[in-house]
Amino acid sequence: MLKPAPIFTDHMVLQREKPLRFWGTGEDETIVTVALGKLTGTADVRDGRWEMTLPPLPAGGPYTLSVSDGLETLQFEDVMLGEVWLCGGQSNMELVLRDSLEPQPALDACADSNVRLYHVGKHGYFDAQFYAEEEASCWQRPCADTCQHWTAVGYYFGAELAKKLGVTVGLVECCYGGTSASAWISEQQLASTAIGQTYLEDYRKGMEGLTEEEGCRAYLEYCDYHNAWQKRIDACYRENPTIQWEDALRICGENRYPGPQAPNNPLRPHGLYDTMISRITPYVMRGVLYYQGESDDHRPFGYAALLRSMIEEWRRDFRDAQLPFLLVQLPMYAVRETLDCDHWAQIREAQEAVYRSVKHTGLACIPDLGEFNEIHPKEKKTPAHRLYLQALREVYGLQEQGTTAPMMREAYPSEDGIRVMFDNVDNGLMLHGEGGFELCDADGNWHAAKAHANENSVFVHSKQVPHPTGVRYAWFNFGQATLFEQNGLPAAPFRVTGL
Repeated sequence: MLKPAPIFTDHMVLQREKPLRFWGTGEDETIVTVALGKLTGTADVRDGRWEMTLPPLPAGGPYTLSVSDGLETLQFEDVMLGEVWLCGGQSNMELVLRDSLEPQPALDACADSNVRLYHVGKHGYFDAQFYAEEEASCWQRPCADTCQHWTAVGYYFGAELAKKLGVTVGLVECCYGGTSASAWISEQQLASTAIGQTYLEDYRKGMEGLTEEEGCRAYLEYCDYHNAWQKRIDACYRENPTIQWEDALRICGENRYPGPQAPNNPLRPHGLYDTMISRITPYVMRGVLYYQGESDDHRPFGYAALLRSMIEEWRRDFRDAQLPFLLVQLPMYAVRETLDCDHWAQIREAQEAVYRSVKHTGLACIPDLGEFNEIHPKEKKTPAHRLYLQALREVYGLQEQGTTAPMMREAYPSEDGIRVMFDNVDNGLMLHGEGGFELCDADGNWHAAKAHANENSVFVHSKQVPHPTGVRYAWFNFGQATLFEQNGLPAAPFRVTGL
């Protein structure tokens, strides 16, 4: 039976100006013909699969896409050539437009946005429900009824880009709340790195002594428990919004999230790579928007290697060695118990390290955003806009200045303090308030310090630290960003030691 991959449906958006790749399944020894406009190509079906490529086309449409094996012909209508971006990550990418801050203006205008979206089924296990949901998946055109369920970050990015370029923007929403980056990497790729092996070892230990059936049953039992617990905890916070976490747990019971390691737990290592990423490769697209890292904060030391590994594999699977990855650096966040911790600061550092070391990447810095005790900040227009600015610079070459956050270039002792030099400064640096800067003494202790901004540098000093050996800025899970470029972009957090 002839069947193109599920991502090929009516209203699809294909990537302009790049070779167009089509694939699917069919009967062996048949020849599949694909026609798009005046372009036609053929492919043999081997081992039940076919794949072929058509030459690039400019932006435009609507087209009709025809797929035939000589016995059956399938047609897909209203096909557009434009810009295609994958929206990946966890719950902050997943947060839908209707749940974002002040969504109504966007919903009122979305029908004219020229943005379309394909939801990759959010299902972590190959079963009947998985295939039924995948069969029902389709590209959606924009209207209030559809857009309210779209990724808010993706939609705002797409709408701004479509307006700027004057073409249709297609979003492939492929994200899942609560996921580690390890869920988006294949088992083989995880096994190739030390940090990846630690996630695989977690799974092995969790399944030790259990059959696959027993593991699945344990996860389903957890789901029943968690659903009931979630209702209790929600009610508890409605009654007492300021209750401390430990007190809420004493009332509502143990939080067992994310559940046992099991074959049907979607958060397991390589789980969503298997059931989501593999279902859309090798679709041709312009790039990836990626907002994730929150669920890897327990291993921040390995996050840079994990992220590099994922980018390497996705580029290989999508067959584009230069596929752009635009990353959202984590915003500010803490609960009372983690105010004195720095694991989110370490994740931010790892994200910048990947941006600096991996070609064709971008970094949208948002240290001026975030909410205390709320891991899902509702303001999504700003992260989307900063991704858009990164796309203009890193991908489309349309704008150089005012697109990238100031980033520490070097730091060196100067008089009785440390001078920090910055890149990406076009108009000069300025401070909004005090705080955020610290100096390290000879014993390794950090002290609050004063800062003075001067064009593309900051001088940091403290009477308590006459001979500082290190400097850092915004090095906390949650706090106030005070350093900005005069264009409004916040400086990226940093730390330097051993001076």
